[in-house]
Amino acid sequence: MEDKNQLFMDVETGISLSSVILSEENREKIAEFTREYKYGKRFKAYGLDPMNRLLFFGASGTGKTYLAKALANDLGFTMLYVDIAKSLSDGNVAKNISEIFETANRLKKCILFFDEADSIAWNRDSITSESGVVRRATNSIFQSLDQMDVSNVFIAATNMLHRLDPAFERRFNLKLEFRRPEETFKASIKKFKHKDFVLLDDVDKTVQDIVERRKTLSYYEIKGVVERAMKRAIMNETNIIKTSDIYKDLAIAMRIKVKFGTDSDDEVTFKSSIF
Repeated sequence: MEDKNQLFMDVETGISLSSVILSEENREKIAEFTREYKYGKRFKAYGLDPMNRLLFFGASGTGKTYLAKALANDLGFTMLYVDIAKSLSDGNVAKNISEIFETANRLKKCILFFDEADSIAWNRDSITSESGVVRRATNSIFQSLDQMDVSNVFIAATNMLHRLDPAFERRFNLKLEFRRPEETFKASIKKFKHKDFVLLDDVDKTVQDIVERRKTLSYYEIKGVVERAMKRAIMNETNIIKTSDIYKDLAIAMRIKVKFGTDSDDEVTFKSSIF
């Protein structure tokens, strides 16, 4: 990026959109969003612009940031990941926000990503000692959005939709709710596994069912478990990862007591198939 603003964080955006786990509803919305960008020039002939203000809301670790990175990669855009903590730290929040949007407008074709947007665009009816600062910051966002170059995309993410200023929420033309994983762990494992690794399916169905029934982990946490499995395989100088090892780690992460290789009801009899 030719203009490095200290309020932006470095992020890796080499993520395929197909690797993002989305609900059917969100997948349809993203397909509509990317399709509009392909028709952007034809829209202009009729005074229309593609959607460029997206609101992602839902629990932490459900894929909001991951999707923003994937969209930047899919569209070939520069991703400007705003460091909210820095923008709030020096008391010049409104000025910082203005500079952030000025950078995006100068570069063009950017995804401007505000994570934890509720920290600077929360409901202005709230009475706190910081309400004046927040009010100025929110007004600065409103003004900057109105002046944002049409080639740019603004994405805001929040874990607390109820805290957002209603006027801020109304400015988005596409909203996506992110929930805890709806698909099986096994399907998620396949998504996060690098293509060069072979997955050895050796976990017993009984154990698999026990772990699946108590599924509480976020996509981010599942991804971490799969990455640890791949690291272990590399250190063992192999490209094979076992579902039994992954399910053990998943059970530990969820604090589920599943006994492997015993005479209990949760006994595992390994079976193998490779995919």
